[in-house]
Amino acid sequence: MPSPRTSRILRRVFLLLVLAGAGAGYAWWAKPWEPKPEVITVETVTPGPAAEVLAVNGQILPANKVELGAPVAGQLIAVPVKEGDIVAAGQPLARLDDTIARASLDQAEASLESARIDAAAAQAAYDRARALAANISTQALDSARFTAEAAAARVRQLDAALTQARQQLSLYQVKSPIAGTVLNVNAEVGQVVGTMTMLFTVGDLSAPLVQTDVDEVYGARMKLGLAAQVAPVGSQDAVDAVVTFLAPTVNPDTGGRTVRLSFNTPPEEPLPSGLTMSVNVVIDTFETAITAPRAAIRDLDGAAYVMLDVGGFARKAPVRPRNWPSDRLIITEGLAAGDRLITDPQDVAEGALVAEAPGA
Repeated sequence: MPSPRTSRILRRVFLLLVLAGAGAGYAWWAKPWEPKPEVITVETVTPGPAAEVLAVNGQILPANKVELGAPVAGQLIAVPVKEGDIVAAGQPLARLDDTIARASLDQAEASLESARIDAAAAQAAYDRARALAANISTQALDSARFTAEAAAARVRQLDAALTQARQQLSLYQVKSPIAGTVLNVNAEVGQVVGTMTMLFTVGDLSAPLVQTDVDEVYGARMKLGLAAQVAPVGSQDAVDAVVTFLAPTVNPDTGGRTVRLSFNTPPEEPLPSGLTMSVNVVIDTFETAITAPRAAIRDLDGAAYVMLDVGGFARKAPVRPRNWPSDRLIITEGLAAGDRLITDPQDVAEGALVAEAPGA
């Protein structure tokens, strides 16, 4: 029977042998001398329907908008409307002090009335002279005729003056030329205004437009009639619209081309002018196309290529993408159905050993 000291030594030796065996087993299982594959995410290329959609922001614009000032200089004595009011075509928005113009109108009316009385008397005298033509001289008859004609001409002259006085008086009111909503009021009672002062903005919000600026890089591909979806920023309630206006020029300061869209169906509730809208214009559609995530494409602006998982190894594949401002790009050359596209290729080198992430 071994001594206690010998027993302790034997137990220690046995423990060391067990640990050594476990280490050897782990080394055989882990095989640290073999290269480890890089963990990747993979997408199997599958052709399908695709579209190139241009996403921009725009603003609500009235279909018709006018800015109004005073036709004549003067002092405002009445401003019966406020922002948000609905007005009819021809409705007064403001009135200026028209005391002098009204006095001129009264004078024109009185002068015309007096001239009409004189003309009636002259015509009656001429009628009598014609009735007595056989008993009076030709000179007297002609004189009566000339007097009647001059009186009638005076009536026409003063009638024109009255029309002018009425027109002049009408200039002392600011009237809306269209039916719509008062969008802005820059007028107060007592304010003295000139003809260059903009007092009101009125817009027709019953059939609004959406206006946006498209970068000239993509503006050339815009066409009338392109379908789109628009929605207030932050809203998911998109509605259908269509491109109805394209500016014929590009703004040299911004490099943008103005585009306007009309709603297919006018909104049930009026949208405030200037409201920011998300605009997605469908530029082109494809029944069958191959697409790839933008992040999977290297050197997009140069000799573009992607990395594929080919039998567990990373392989470089040149591609031809249609560069477009979207998360996925259409690939016209270089990929085929069934290819295993590495979607996170930035640190994967050609020929590297790769393995798809578990559960991917």
